[in-house]
Amino acid sequence: MGRTKPGSGALVASPDAHQDLPADPRAAEHLMRWVGVAMFLLGSTTLLATLPLPDPNTSDHAAIEIIAGLLALGAVIVALLRPGRRWVSRFSVVYGILLVSALVAVTRPIEATPFFYLWPLVFSAYFCSRREVAADLVLFWVSLGLALFVWSTDPMKPVLFLGVGVSVTLTTIVVKLLADHVTSVIRQLARAADTDYLTGLLNRRAFDLEFRRQCERARRSELPLAVATFDLDRFKQVNDHLGHAEGDRVLCDFAALLESELRAGDTLARVGGEEFAVVLFGVGMSEAVAFAERIGSGLATSPGAQGATLGTSAGVAELSERTPHPASLMLAADRALYAAKAAGRRRVGVWEDGGTRIAARIAGAGAGGPEQPELVARAL
Repeated sequence: MGRTKPGSGALVASPDAHQDLPADPRAAEHLMRWVGVAMFLLGSTTLLATLPLPDPNTSDHAAIEIIAGLLALGAVIVALLRPGRRWVSRFSVVYGILLVSALVAVTRPIEATPFFYLWPLVFSAYFCSRREVAADLVLFWVSLGLALFVWSTDPMKPVLFLGVGVSVTLTTIVVKLLADHVTSVIRQLARAADTDYLTGLLNRRAFDLEFRRQCERARRSELPLAVATFDLDRFKQVNDHLGHAEGDRVLCDFAALLESELRAGDTLARVGGEEFAVVLFGVGMSEAVAFAERIGSGLATSPGAQGATLGTSAGVAELSERTPHPASLMLAADRALYAAKAAGRRRVGVWEDGGTRIAARIAGAGAGGPEQPELVARAL
């Protein structure tokens, strides 16, 4: 099992841990789709509702009716598009901008018609990337210019071009910045909810979710998976005699030691006060025991709290027919850990064939307590 640098692919809490983990992609896609449908339907309804109103020039009514029909068609298309964020967003924005440009070109007088551009561009600012928003703004400026200077006869078109262009662009940019800020805050809150504040590792909540994913992945790929749990021996004495600040430093140092031994794809978390757990993907029992021994030996030879020698006990269990689920696998590892502590600490306990045994005595372990090479617990 190779040593890797922290953050090289192992699943621990990091600033980018949630970048590729949207809270609910299907919910976001559903929202986008029906906002697009509502935008087109409301646009169509609004245009049709203006036709009966007093109008000194009714020559544009036929064209407005056609555009209203095209907007209704857009709602149907968005509702029927294949699921996929990019297709829904790109069609809704581009089609919307072009229809508003057509509306600007045919309405007499133009009056407030160009401000319909806000609908597709605010949609773009909220749902699309910055690059896509920039492309949409270019399309907006070009189509607005063509609608005003090629087809419109309004004497105020230069004023409309600058006033509408700047106003809509500024609104779009502000909405985009606010949307990005909200996304950033949500990611920070998600990281905080999943992160142990002291060590920066995943907490128990995030660990349980990732543990479940890892078990499902192992079953699909038919690869082995093991979990190793660690408990710092006599850690309470560190807090009692040296203070909680020194205890916090010990926990952070031990977290760094664990993190330094992880491979890409492993999962590390602080699951309790001085308890840590590691999910080792693609690793069988013997390799997991070797990993636990290496951690224990590394801790025993590293400087401890104010020079004191620190130790850890470990429990190891492997995904199997007896432990087919995350809960049963974690319980098995915990029982193996308890067996290691009962056998004198600084040992690696193993859950195997429905019982626990002591697989290894960690280098540097002292007498520390009675040794019991075989401890069997039959009731998992």
